[in-house]
Formats: sequence, structure tokens, C-alpha cells
Amino acid sequence: MYLSKYAPEDVALVRMTDEQVFEFSLPHIQRMFPHFTRAWVKDNHVWRARYAQPVVIRDYGKLIPEAQTPIAGLYLCSMAQVYPEDGGTNYAIREGRKLAQMIS
Repeated sequence: MYLSKYAPEDVALVRMTDEQVFEFSLPHIQRMFPHFTRAWVKDNHVWRARYAQPVVIRDYGKLIPEAQTPIAGLYLCSMAQVYPEDGGTNYAIREGRKLAQMIS
């Protein structure tokens, strides 16, 4: 199971230890899956990245750089370019395939 939570750096959840994040998450998982028990969990990992998701502001779409850069043979494909979707891996794959098609 993958759980994501994009949060500002000043919220309590970001300052929690990995174990505290796990304990915080359990009741929410159990609300979604009432039969879920802690015994099902073999391992857990909390991944943190300071800038994990692009910050979307008004007219964000106009700020996204083109895939073809001014440098010959250099292309750009990043999570910022999946806009207006959220940063899902499936959208990143879609964009990567579109760029590969364009290059080929």
C-alpha cells in the first residue's frame, strides 16, 4: 500500500518520527479497510522530500517549459509537465512516452 501526503513543512505530521507517522496512519487505513489489522504490515517506510510536488499557482500552465530545450539533443520531461494532473506515476509515464515518440 502506498499512502501519500503532501504537506507544508510546518505541520506536525512532517515533524513526526517514522513510527509516529505509521501510528498516525493506522486508524485512517482502518477506516478505509475495516478488516485491516496491524499484523498485516510486514514493514513500513516513510519517505520525505522537501520539494516532492510542484507548487501550482495561477496560470501555472504558461510556466511549464517546452520538452525541447535550446540545447541540441537535450530534452526535458519532469513531473511539473504532467499539469493539470496530479503528480501520479501513470502521468509521468504518459509524458515520457509522448516525449519518446516526439524524439523518435
